[in-house]
Amino acid sequence: MEQSEKINDWLFRYQYVYRVRRTEKQKRRFLSALVADLAEMREDVRVIEYNQGKKYSSNNVYVGNIKKADRIICTYYDTPPKHFGSYPFFDRKQQSKHTTNFIMATSAITLLIGLLATLIYMKVSPTSFQLTSPSTIAAIICFGLYFFGLSRVAKGLSERHTLVRNTSSLLAIMEMISRKHDQKTAFAFVDEGTFGENGIEAMKRSCKASAKIYVLDSIGSDDPLYFSGTGISKDKLNQAKIQQTEPKSELNYFFSGKESLDKKGDFFLDQAALKQKQSSQTNCEAIIEVLQ
Repeated sequence: MEQSEKINDWLFRYQYVYRVRRTEKQKRRFLSALVADLAEMREDVRVIEYNQGKKYSSNNVYVGNIKKADRIICTYYDTPPKHFGSYPFFDRKQQSKHTTNFIMATSAITLLIGLLATLIYMKVSPTSFQLTSPSTIAAIICFGLYFFGLSRVAKGLSERHTLVRNTSSLLAIMEMISRKHDQKTAFAFVDEGTFGENGIEAMKRSCKASAKIYVLDSIGSDDPLYFSGTGISKDKLNQAKIQQTEPKSELNYFFSGKESLDKKGDFFLDQAALKQKQSSQTNCEAIIEVLQ
């Protein structure tokens, strides 16, 4: 398969077939496909399981020698829950607030629908209760489906528009792997990136303290591309048309977004950008150029 055909195949499958990666089953299906695709390009692919005391373990996927690598290029692969408003970079409290507000609002609406449905049923149902009657059986099934749906809503609905938020970064790293075979560079696809840095922390326990870590986050929007960190020259960034910002943490981040008009140095992705149906190939090529 030619490189362009391979990239188009990845784009279709990870944008549509494996776009939601939140439950254990969804992640398992995604990881099986990802590892199979990576194994076609490299032999040094490993899946590392780490346990956070949950019902099921989390998994990171590494390509290359994480322990000896001088630099690690990574992104998260898990899917975020739906939320109100924009996606604010580097602000976990605001992200959590947007998600919590969405869950509370949708739960309240769902409860109201259930209450109205119950009142309507009580008015139209016969006065004598018959367990085996078709209407009673239908009502039991409907209420069962309702409470199943309510439990899903209460846990938070999964975001289905994932191309920009993290699939674009995933595809950029896969394309980088297909081009690059530097022994000093390793790649990682980490879990639990939408809720914190548990996946990255698990990865850091395996790598050198001196290793430079570059994180790709939501690079696929049509907004400008930014680099928050150190270790890459201004000239190289300027050539790739990537703007540099002040470091937000010890990690180095590439991301695309808008800068807040109210507070300089704060960046976000609005809903229009998050729901883009096409990823910016320009941003992908710029990052590959800088990190080659």
